Amino acid sequence: MSSNDSDTFQQMLLQLRNTFLEEMPEKLDRLDLLLIGMEKSGVDSESFNEFYRIIHSLKGSGGTFGLPIITTICHQLEDQLNASNGGAKYTPALIATSLNYVDLLRTVLEQIHTGNENFQLIEEQLNKLRKQLAPKQSTVLLVDNSKLSTSIYLEILSEFPVKTVLMKDGVFALTRALTESFDLIITTNEIPVLNGVALIGALKLSDSKSRHTKTILITSNKKLATAKHRVTDADYLVIKDSKLAQSLTDAVRRALPAADGVS
Repeated sequence: MSSNDSDTFQQMLLQLRNTFLEEMPEKLDRLDLLLIGMEKSGVDSESFNEFYRIIHSLKGSGGTFGLPIITTICHQLEDQLNASNGGAKYTPALIATSLNYVDLLRTVLEQIHTGNENFQLIEEQLNKLRKQLAPKQSTVLLVDNSKLSTSIYLEILSEFPVKTVLMKDGVFALTRALTESFDLIITTNEIPVLNGVALIGALKLSDSKSRHTKTILITSNKKLATAKHRVTDADYLVIKDSKLAQSLTDAVRRALPAADGVS
């Protein structure tokens, strides 16, 4: 791509970003109306699904236009929506919490318009919101793109008092890990775009507070177990073999001693 083509592409992307930001207030107003309607009249599938679609769209656009804080807020809200069984368990308390997330999106928009893209305070508010939803639980970010493996890991984690957030893509997982506070990150090495080793290494080399988060790497590569330990390596390594279940249980026990619910 020539420099002129590159400049044209960047200008087009900037124009699309500005259009997205200009249209965002209308979408946030719609989100508010949907939430208020569900709060007053009860949750119906049409309103819930529309709310979900708008959040999902904002999440994707945030990533496309270099606004990871928008993606992070929508990811966290989407976690709550996914856990509500299609709206069946979308309680008034969760609706009230959802309004708080929409308010955070408005604050992000206000900051962007003033040229302030330091979102540390918003990240702190996000962490408080999540802790309010699960005050006695540790939060685990589980990164894997295999449905079978994920089901096995979730079964193991079900023995612990933890809330699990699922991700399939290493790049998106890194974005969340850098901007949200997790108690533990578990990732397989064989994930798309950014593998587990690279994900953990990037996190530990970052200037984010999350660089101190405990990490577990699950891999079938036994050579990693004998490699010299580096500062960018996972805190715990679990090999995919016949002892996988026990090895992962032991690693979670060591990484989250306060959450040890396994006898």
